Amino acid sequence: MITPKEEKVLFDPKDLNLIIKRYKLRVTGKDGRTVETSIPREVVEREARRQGLTFAEALKKLAAVWRYDSFAGLFLCFEPVNQESETHE
Repeated sequence: MITPKEEKVLFDPKDLNLIIKRYKLRVTGKDGRTVETSIPREVVEREARRQGLTFAEALKKLAAVWRYDSFAGLFLCFEPVNQESETHE
């Protein structure tokens, strides 16, 4: 029987509603041009509920969009998949 690895969850002492999880980085893509990490499933599930979608629908209909470069860190949001815009895999 495989037991799931226990996950360490931390809370920001300045904002106890802010959950902190650490994930490994993985180099992928042609010539290692992409670095990937995981998005916690509950984050996608929460966004699906917010948009009135099931988890499976969210995986098909939403794209993860990272915004960065004009501030420290990254900002992740979910937007509808748009056939006209480029989505990186």
